[in-house]
Amino acid sequence: MPQNTLLAAALAAALATPLSAAADTSTDASGEASTLAAVRVTGSNIKRSDTEASNPVQVIGHEQLQTSGKATVADVLRSISANTGNAANETTNNGWASGSAGIGLRGLSQKNTLVLLNGRRLANYGFPAGGLSDTFVNLNALPLVAVERIEVLKDGASAVYGSDAVAGVVNIITRQNFQGAEVGGSTGTADQGGLDEQKLHFVGGIGDLDKDGYNILVSLEGYNRDRLDQDQRDLTKSGIYSDQPGGRWNGWSAKGARYLVNGVSVPMLDANGNCPTGTTLVASAPIDGLAGNTCGFNQAPYTTLIPSTKRWQAYVNGTFRVSDNVEAFGEVLYSDIKGVSWFGSSPYFTLESGRFALNADTGLAEPVSSNLPASSPYNPYGRAIPIEYTFFDLGGTIKTNRSQAYRGLVGLRGSTANWDWEVGAFGARSSERETVSGGFANRWALADALATGSYNLLNPSATPAEVINAINISTLRPAESVLQGIDAKVSGTLGRTWAGDIGFAAGAEWRREKLDSENPWQIDAGLQIRPAIAEVHGERKVTAAYAEVNVPLASTLELSAAARADHYSDFGDAFSPKLGLRWQPLDILLVRASASKGFRAPSLSENSNSTSISYGSVIDPRDPDVPGSRQNPTFFTVGNNDLKPERTRSYNLGFVLSPWSNTNLSVDYYKIELDNLVGTNNSQTLVTDNVPGAVLRDDRGKLLAVYNRYQNLSNLKTSGIDVELRQRIPTESFGDFTVSSAFTHVRDYRRPTVVGGPLVDYAGSNLGATLPKNKATTTLDWHYADVKAALTWYYTSGYDQKASAAAAAVQDRVDAYNQLDLYLAYTGFEQLTLYAKVQNLADKAPPYDASFPGIRAPYDFSQYDLRGRYFTVGFDYRF
Repeated sequence: MPQNTLLAAALAAALATPLSAAADTSTDASGEASTLAAVRVTGSNIKRSDTEASNPVQVIGHEQLQTSGKATVADVLRSISANTGNAANETTNNGWASGSAGIGLRGLSQKNTLVLLNGRRLANYGFPAGGLSDTFVNLNALPLVAVERIEVLKDGASAVYGSDAVAGVVNIITRQNFQGAEVGGSTGTADQGGLDEQKLHFVGGIGDLDKDGYNILVSLEGYNRDRLDQDQRDLTKSGIYSDQPGGRWNGWSAKGARYLVNGVSVPMLDANGNCPTGTTLVASAPIDGLAGNTCGFNQAPYTTLIPSTKRWQAYVNGTFRVSDNVEAFGEVLYSDIKGVSWFGSSPYFTLESGRFALNADTGLAEPVSSNLPASSPYNPYGRAIPIEYTFFDLGGTIKTNRSQAYRGLVGLRGSTANWDWEVGAFGARSSERETVSGGFANRWALADALATGSYNLLNPSATPAEVINAINISTLRPAESVLQGIDAKVSGTLGRTWAGDIGFAAGAEWRREKLDSENPWQIDAGLQIRPAIAEVHGERKVTAAYAEVNVPLASTLELSAAARADHYSDFGDAFSPKLGLRWQPLDILLVRASASKGFRAPSLSENSNSTSISYGSVIDPRDPDVPGSRQNPTFFTVGNNDLKPERTRSYNLGFVLSPWSNTNLSVDYYKIELDNLVGTNNSQTLVTDNVPGAVLRDDRGKLLAVYNRYQNLSNLKTSGIDVELRQRIPTESFGDFTVSSAFTHVRDYRRPTVVGGPLVDYAGSNLGATLPKNKATTTLDWHYADVKAALTWYYTSGYDQKASAAAAAVQDRVDAYNQLDLYLAYTGFEQLTLYAKVQNLADKAPPYDASFPGIRAPYDFSQYDLRGRYFTVGFDYRF
């Protein structure tokens, strides 16, 4: 065990040694009462009767979860103000993590936010997001019906939890000691059609822990939602945005069937002057700027906005009293998710320049020619000629993502007069299977069909079935993430100062992480053109020890200190200290401050021999046809075994003001500094600067590929302010009103765009991932007799248009967005609650973004969706 870990372990043992004796002799009545009333709040292992500590924690209670109108854990968390951006969600369907969702507090991406279930880790999703960078917990695998509350710690917490707790911690806490049974169901539909959803759930609990000595809870949840494609929404169905600033036929493809002759588009027409089935004769210029005509097609019917999903989830927990002071506990979580969507960047296989395949012997990528041989009967030029052609009869690239995840936990916990202890062991797994039904091509079969003319380019339906079957490829991509661990901890009172009890906690952990993501065999065999590669093989073991102490310095002043030492088998050691102050000079005023150092270990996909070949879009100011237009090159990214961990420093200063019993206001300033930032050079910057060796173009200057590598860039600095307000207004005649609001302002977010480059402020712009400066969620609750109502206002500020010079030339700023949601419930029937929800009451569309950051759509998929006004009705019955 490394020196830092030994130090922390020795510290914990030394401090804990005299505590059992102290506990045995302590008979302080007030101390005992405090222990009985104490609870453990996310961010500390020390129980306390005051939930407001030196760390800012946002609590989303069970009633708030019900009235939010959100159907999933992911929907709830993505709506909070601290989730400012830079995190994947279900609308991101052009990557491997399609159908999954994560959360990234403070705009630091989801790999910097730790997600816990009842205080312990979960297995990451098997497919990383963001290329291979972001390993994350799939929030869609967590059943909302089993959740009692969600605690969001908005401060660095590596001193308590270790890696990943850089931006904060999300702790999802399930129902405990539940008795009785509850069934419920709901159905929903969009005002504009599509996205029909159905939800059923059951929660049952038997046994009273205090009376019967045991409690067992079982929850089951089923959720189904239809897919939403672009042709189901007025904004996107035509694919034509010529009436908008910077808009063209952005939703169309000019690559249906054409020859490229000296930079001019020439359509492939049969003897009657008709384009192949599925395409239409149109001018090429409105689509991609080329002179001439083409056989193009609208891609809206083949582009998914929100995938369909079917989810079955089960959660069981049990607690059994072994003796008066010892309990055994356990829990099992299981989730089965199936999501279906069109593959975002290419709904059908298109032969064009800039495509690659692996060489089966060397394992290296090599270009695949898009030239139609002179021997082809469909080549009228007598020489090899470049073509762009979409093969509709190979089938669409319909992706089916199947995810099965579980976590099992067993443990013991107990207490003495002044001490609590707990030991646990857990295992978790997330297994993914991505199946693409068709739309990929065998390079050798295709080359032969083009050379011989056995594939009829002018009349594809006349092509023999055996030729199509030889060309067509369907693929299966497997991945698996495994997490195993054991832990032990103790907490209690370490003597007293004149001002009160000294709280103490210490513990040790061991865990094993493993991630394997395989390629479809057709890719490794060198068969598939345009292979999407996410190959990762990584494993490591982590040992850690930690200790915490809360010391009352005066009746109104408390000092907290924590330290944790981690040893990673792949990169070495990390030591994370933290100090906090809690000062309450008045009953109505609490001042808090904290400072900490932390770290994020490079993910298994970043620091292993990983390889990524992916497809997306980037704005190319040097495009030979339409300078400043969005292009779709191939992105190559590789891992790096020599990565260092990211080192962080976090600072928090704030106050909580409660001038009246029904009023609570908190204001917190945060600042995070991150060194050894792990990432890649900004792809947009590489293309804009046309960096040699990183950007590949053809003879005309058309962008083909962008090459990148994970590395320690330099540093990142971000700061901002969180404000939370809760005001309850009880009345005798009109019921009780409650106003609650959470607001986050990102003051700055500075990071380099390339290795060694200067820090550039991304806050309030779309220079990289869209990062609005201000987000707020405000709710007005009303409860009168048997009626409950809630009106929620979601606000996202606008942002400066900095995605490209071309977009900035036609748009200075992207507008702000406001959304109102309404919840109504009636509880007048015995044991029965009926409710209705309306999301997006005013049917607001996302703000227009001239850089077209969505998949052929003019809005940011990471911030907004095209759900539109959405109606839900449902019931809950308790018996």
